[in-house]
Amino acid sequence: MARPHPCAALLVLALAGCERDTAAEGMVTIDDPVVGRYAIDRYEHPNTVGQLPTAYVGLEQAQQACAADGKRVCTAAEWRRACQGPAPGLRYGYGPSYEHGRCNSNAAEPTGITSRNDPTPFLAAAGANPDCVSPEGVQDMLGNVEEWVLDDWAGMAGVVEGGAWYTMEHYADCSGRYSREPDFRLDPAQPVFSAGFRCCRSDAEPDPGLDARQRLAPAQDQAATPPYDPASELPLGGEVHIDRYEYPNRPGVDARVGVSWQEAGELCDEAGKRLCTVREWELACGGPQGWPYPYGQRYETDRCDALHSDPSPTASYPDCVSPTGAVDMVGGVWEWTADELDLPERRGSVGATLREVRGGSWYLDELKGRCRPAEGYPGAPDLGRYPDVGFRCCRGATDSLPAKGLRALAPAPACPLPLAPQPGFCIDSFEHPGIPGEQPTAGLDLGQAQAACTGRGLHLCSAEEWELACSGAEQRRWPYGDRYDPTTCNFGVAGRDRNDGVALPSGSKPGCITPEGVFDLSGNLWEWTLGPDGRGQIRGGGWNMNSGLGQCNFYTEGAAGHSGRDLGFRCCASPDEARALLRASAQEPG
Repeated sequence: MARPHPCAALLVLALAGCERDTAAEGMVTIDDPVVGRYAIDRYEHPNTVGQLPTAYVGLEQAQQACAADGKRVCTAAEWRRACQGPAPGLRYGYGPSYEHGRCNSNAAEPTGITSRNDPTPFLAAAGANPDCVSPEGVQDMLGNVEEWVLDDWAGMAGVVEGGAWYTMEHYADCSGRYSREPDFRLDPAQPVFSAGFRCCRSDAEPDPGLDARQRLAPAQDQAATPPYDPASELPLGGEVHIDRYEYPNRPGVDARVGVSWQEAGELCDEAGKRLCTVREWELACGGPQGWPYPYGQRYETDRCDALHSDPSPTASYPDCVSPTGAVDMVGGVWEWTADELDLPERRGSVGATLREVRGGSWYLDELKGRCRPAEGYPGAPDLGRYPDVGFRCCRGATDSLPAKGLRALAPAPACPLPLAPQPGFCIDSFEHPGIPGEQPTAGLDLGQAQAACTGRGLHLCSAEEWELACSGAEQRRWPYGDRYDPTTCNFGVAGRDRNDGVALPSGSKPGCITPEGVFDLSGNLWEWTLGPDGRGQIRGGGWNMNSGLGQCNFYTEGAAGHSGRDLGFRCCASPDEARALLRASAQEPG
């Protein structure tokens, strides 16, 4: 058993007056004029060459482990300084630009699904990526596991830094931007499958708030924003109008950011307006057609200010215009809305009122920057201030907006039982084999799922058929409606048992049904579908997915040869296939 260090008893958050040989302890000493002098572990915990990093932990577990070693969890400012090095511009620590293979990040996973994984098969041992090193010799700060740090960002005790093995290169960097997006996880007490940590030590008391103050400083300098223009607005229907641009509603200037939800509302109120509701915002973005992007059904690179390294002034992307004429509804900056997000499990330890945000930002990808969310809950604490969250204003009585329109759909054909009629096709009411009360089939790859459907005289559902069956004419977010209910479907098992769950027999959750009679489109098993390019798309979320991600328009692309006990499918029938089955079963006269 290792002997305790004689100074260990003095540790609370810092270790005062104890001088150690940090190099001998596997630590790197950094002396910075802003952050101060401190030592940081060379590798992720347990800081031992050849060992896998500790993973699937929450912040408290990380704190306990560091304290046991006579250290503490690093602050966000310490972590970021160690990653970037002493000179500016090293976004990836080893250089300004991403280099594939330097770190254990951006790894392809056969399912495309990451948050349900046992991390062990994907982790690299300490020292396995010797070129993934900061200027001062700190290893593996990017990728592998995300690392818990102390930070009072948005009222939280800590966040994670650096990305994990699956994190795309745009996010797995030294900046810490991704983990400070408003829709990122809010509960540092919840163990995270992809999170680990490393430890620090200093003689001076650490400052967990330094990083947050540095990030908000540029946003707070916006007090001299040009005056708001109340006249540039667009009609949405009834008495409702929405600003054409993000506040201050002027092209060619920076959008106003760094204001809380309440402050944004007050600025609108000063102009005789108010914050827009989610329904108003989504209508202005996607138009009556309900497009996922302001310009149409498919994402177009650089059409809007999204997936970029730096923000641009309002209206810098002139083609980023919605059917209603609103500019920069996607990308630019996130936008506060008036609606509360009433989800206790999403609120976590912050304990604040959450408000919905929309649109993504200049930094985020196409899954985040959409007119309607495709994953998660875009929401943030109403007292929080973010350097990339702004707003726009609306006016008029919101109840004067016309009723939500229904998209025009093809008539439903006659369908053999137990298939359910849908616009232009039939679909299994239950996951294959389509029998209520039976265990759904899992463990088939894409080709095997297609063959199983063909053997029934059907076809594997296309992605378009599946999503239409889930969302319906009213374009629901979940099969049962627009508000997530964590108990309705077999979905979102929390904690370490997430990978030990099972799919339930079909129809076990009677509320997990569409108005048209299709069960378990959210949760239970992930489901193979066939994308428009002939490749497999996996949809629906399983029992082991983070709650809220089983939305109708969420999907991931999986390798055709992948199979798993959490992956099933359901079959569909064209009108011709349905008629043939009806004739064969004598349900329709020959």
